[in-house]
Amino acid sequence: MDGPWLRIGEVARRTGLTQRTLRHYDHLGLLVPGGRSDGDYRLYSRADLERLLEIQHLKSLGLSLAEVAEALDDPGADAATMLARHVAEVERRIAQEEELLTRLRRLQQAAGTGWEDVLEVIQLTERLRHPDAPVRFEATLRGATEAPLDELIDLLLDPEPGVREGAAWALTQRPGALGPLLSRLRGGDELARHALAHILGKLRDPAGVAVLVDLVGDPVERVAAKAAFSLGQLADDAAVASLVEALGDPRSLVRDEATHALAAHAGARGPLERVLADSPSDLLREHAAEALGAIGDVASLAPLSAALADREPAVQEAALLAIGLLPGDAATGTIRRVADTADGRVRLIAARLAADRQAEGRSAR
Repeated sequence: MDGPWLRIGEVARRTGLTQRTLRHYDHLGLLVPGGRSDGDYRLYSRADLERLLEIQHLKSLGLSLAEVAEALDDPGADAATMLARHVAEVERRIAQEEELLTRLRRLQQAAGTGWEDVLEVIQLTERLRHPDAPVRFEATLRGATEAPLDELIDLLLDPEPGVREGAAWALTQRPGALGPLLSRLRGGDELARHALAHILGKLRDPAGVAVLVDLVGDPVERVAAKAAFSLGQLADDAAVASLVEALGDPRSLVRDEATHALAAHAGARGPLERVLADSPSDLLREHAAEALGAIGDVASLAPLSAALADREPAVQEAALLAIGLLPGDAATGTIRRVADTADGRVRLIAARLAADRQAEGRSAR
């Protein structure tokens, strides 16, 4: 070899490694010295030192000694697969450390009032994380005011519906929950966004309306539908405007939830009537008529009657069906007139509605 052979003590001194580590490498077959002295001392060649350098480089990436040996000695070793495996392991450890850090911060908040409070928080947290769903559910109810907010928010993503509802109820008992909820869930995956849409309806905080309006446009249908449902829990002009716009959503589940939500809003009739009269969207006019029928206010008879002359047959039919849901003789008279004068499908629908109302009148006598 080029240069002198080095004994183990000299290698340890120059590299900063211990002799024990070098002997361990030898025992594993990872770094076997190329020579032995007459007194059976390990002797390291230049090639041995170059291999040691490679070992240290691979170790600096966090690879285990077994992975280092595989990388150096197996010609068929797939570096990409090995590194991907290692990346996954590092990510797992980071996630564990982040979870530990989060728990420590939560406990730090309780520590200001003494160890008794810390122990109570630990006990409650463990119950909130219990493997049995009934235990987790009971903990959400018993610890509604004491449980760490982040723990309750995490339970909104629990696989058990009962636990999710328990956590949602507990969060409604906590002033100031909206900020942490938005921070934790708003930018999350489909499950997190659905949970956020659900809890905002429970909180009924006007500050959540803008978030729900955004979620009504979510690309995932069930998230958007849940946001429409929750907007129905908020008596707010912006909520009504968003729900009216959602009637033109191409997704039926979103439209259905918006229709039901608008039916419960006292202030929805005016905006719906304006849309029915003026919107260029056939779909929006059609479902505005449907929503007016769900509201069932006889004051909407005039705009619904006007929509019977709409250019779009689906709007005409929706308006006629909505009139069929309105009470009173005026609505009955409109239906009979259409049955006598209209053509095609509209006439058939009107005839059926007129017959139904006549039968209802007889049964009421």
